[in-house]
Amino acid sequence: MCQYRKSVCGITILCDVIPMGKDYTICIRDEEGAHIGSAVMAIARPSLTGEGTSATSSVLNCLGHKDEEIARRIAESVAAALNCAVVCTCGIHIDGISSEQIQQILDACRELEHIILNDLSVIL
Repeated sequence: MCQYRKSVCGITILCDVIPMGKDYTICIRDEEGAHIGSAVMAIARPSLTGEGTSATSSVLNCLGHKDEEIARRIAESVAAALNCAVVCTCGIHIDGISSEQIQQILDACRELEHIILNDLSVIL
């Protein structure tokens, strides 16, 4: 298991990456308000353009949670890059979050995504 950390908006986002054979489980949460807001399963498939690999995903959201964007993006990108199945759960919470803070969290998670992809590509 690998764990990644990124501090933003006064919280620390944790990301655990757990190998499951050739597949991965990824858990993204904040240290204080961890929960499961969304769960996404992505499976690699040939791209519909006929070039390269893409991913198809299924999403489960808890009522009132908006964590899908992060979970879907990371699950699909890892699945496509590594030609595997990925389950990604995400639960990040900030009371009274502003649109600026949402963007900062999205940007931080995008940075985590790039780090994860780089690290997993090196392992393979």
